[in-house]
Amino acid sequence: MRVAAPAPAPTTATGTRHGNVDGQAIAITVFSAVKWWGRVVLPVVFLAPKVAPKTLTTLQRLSFIHYARWSLVTEIPHNGAPQPEVKLRYPHLYFESNFNGGWEEYIDAFSHVLTRGMWTFWGSSYGFPSALPTAPFKAYIKRNEMEASHYYSAYPASTTTQVRQALELDPMVAELRERAAGMDPDQFAAAFRELMTRAQRCC
Repeated sequence: MRVAAPAPAPTTATGTRHGNVDGQAIAITVFSAVKWWGRVVLPVVFLAPKVAPKTLTTLQRLSFIHYARWSLVTEIPHNGAPQPEVKLRYPHLYFESNFNGGWEEYIDAFSHVLTRGMWTFWGSSYGFPSALPTAPFKAYIKRNEMEASHYYSAYPASTTTQVRQALELDPMVAELRERAAGMDPDQFAAAFRELMTRAQRCC
């Protein structure tokens, strides 16, 4: 069996470290030390989307984002000897996300579209300059970013938008395939044209 080689990284992946790229998918991982009051405020911030899902509406409109997650880390998990148990002096905000496009464009989108959200999440972190202007914020992210040790994408040649479109189109094609056996050529041609018309909205 011949296995296709992974798709090359998109040419717009400016500012992205090699280990963070798998085809069209790009990862970002950021750790930042949090002030004492962040340990109190951030758990409430993390709870907000569960209580009020509409707070995620703006983030969900950024279709190039696979997902984004923030969490609070207070200790390093103990994996047995010889690793010692490590409790961090300062809690750390852990941010991870996968997206399509370039690193620069990704940070720009977060800064301009989710300006208030960036303050909400990173405002309690030491050294956070502001979401705008973007240059200091990008420098801050780079100082705190880590390259992924292992990174895998199930569909490296496809963007999030393409995967969503394929999932929407798949049942339409399956439905036509089931009906096709009982159609003559003219009926199939008409059904196929109708499918193509319906498919315009998801492609």
